[in-house]
Amino acid sequence: MSRRGFTLIELLVVVSILAVLVAAVFPAYTAIRRSQRVKRVEASVEALAGGVAAYQNDFGIGPPANPPTSLVPAGTNLGNRSVVFFLRLGEAAHGKSAPYLPSKFYNELLQIKYNVLLDEWDRPYVYFDTAAMKSGPGPLYDVLDRAGNSPSPVPPAVKGATDYYNIGGYQILSCGPNQRYDGGRNLHTSEADDIANFVPE
Repeated sequence: MSRRGFTLIELLVVVSILAVLVAAVFPAYTAIRRSQRVKRVEASVEALAGGVAAYQNDFGIGPPANPPTSLVPAGTNLGNRSVVFFLRLGEAAHGKSAPYLPSKFYNELLQIKYNVLLDEWDRPYVYFDTAAMKSGPGPLYDVLDRAGNSPSPVPPAVKGATDYYNIGGYQILSCGPNQRYDGGRNLHTSEADDIANFVPE
């Protein structure tokens, strides 16, 4: 009794059907995955903002974004590294509301990778201490670029020409899915997708 195999045409038909199914399903899968990542980063930004607020409440001042270089050396991702340093210092000092950093940033050894808080796209969060900033041009922080090696300067988010969002407080930004810092959720730029602890007016 002979067994008949698939003909070339039958195989091509099956492959074509599979290709159509993949083409139909993949965009939906990608959109769902993107949405889930955005939601996780929004939750992380909210939790991190809560940690900074709790630290400020416990110690009377928020983590500075430009600390003395004897504490946090100058260089790439300064604001981010400063937040890590001061929030962990507050935890070590048994601050009343500690821990300040969300557990998702720690590994099993209670270490933070590279001592920098990374978002879902492995880009560092940007932190600006707007309580220490006045009107006018703000500081530019060097943040690792998409390739992870060349710094690109990131300014604080402003409304109008020079007024900072969250003046008297702080700004926390994630680059969002486009993996580019757009200065906050800038409603005037359709491609901007930063995730921040403030929403532009």
